[in-house]
Amino acid sequence: MNPNIESADTRPERHTKENTVASSAPTFRSQAGLGSPAGFDSATPGPSARTLARKARAARSLLPRPKAGEVRVRVGALGMTPHGLQAAGLVEAVGPEAGGFAPGDRVSYRATAENSGLRPTVSERDLIGFPKDIALDQAASLLPYGLIARTIVKQLHAVGRGNRVFVTPDEAGVDDFVKAWIADLGGRTVDTVEAADVVVAASDYSAARRWRYGQGLSQQAAVDVFQAVRRGVFDHFEITSYPLAEAERARTELTSTPDAGPIVLLPAA
Repeated sequence: MNPNIESADTRPERHTKENTVASSAPTFRSQAGLGSPAGFDSATPGPSARTLARKARAARSLLPRPKAGEVRVRVGALGMTPHGLQAAGLVEAVGPEAGGFAPGDRVSYRATAENSGLRPTVSERDLIGFPKDIALDQAASLLPYGLIARTIVKQLHAVGRGNRVFVTPDEAGVDDFVKAWIADLGGRTVDTVEAADVVVAASDYSAARRWRYGQGLSQQAAVDVFQAVRRGVFDHFEITSYPLAEAERARTELTSTPDAGPIVLLPAA
């Protein structure tokens, strides 16, 4: 188990900008007819916990076992950006030689055609771990924007206390995250290039999206983002949630309103 990652319980919360969150992890009680007063006659007992556990084990046995260096993730949230999807979920099973994570750990990764689905096997190298005080929807929706903004203010530039920074607008809305980082670092944004001693140009956004961190450095960068989340750096960004079944509606909002803010898809319980 990764020593930097706290073990998680199996009930991920949901966070809005007020940080009063409450989304439930998948449970068997939420399945149609199970544990629901409408699903059973009052004289007929519902399925026992042992029966439900047996069904859960049977369902898991139908999934492919993770291979060497892989883990299986149960996805709980998918963050949508103009440039792709960021998944977040709980490690469900680990394969041989996958020593960095353990079942129950919270992880995030960039969703691709190769690791699509809600219970995919993912290479351990592609995972970023995060602690249990960061909700799944926060990790999925804030991490992509936060990493790009961090790369700009800390890798492409070295923004610090007292810097005056002109921030070129970004069509995907990353500029607002850059401004939040600048304020947290003790700098301030200015309205003109002439008044600035640091200029964030349009090319910086493209460079940051292409940035590839070396071995282990992506995890360190992500830790920086999650620490910023804890400090409240991104509290003013409201996370808009949609059921996964309404992905097309969410995509329409994302493309028609680029500055709509972070959008997350939540799979059905």
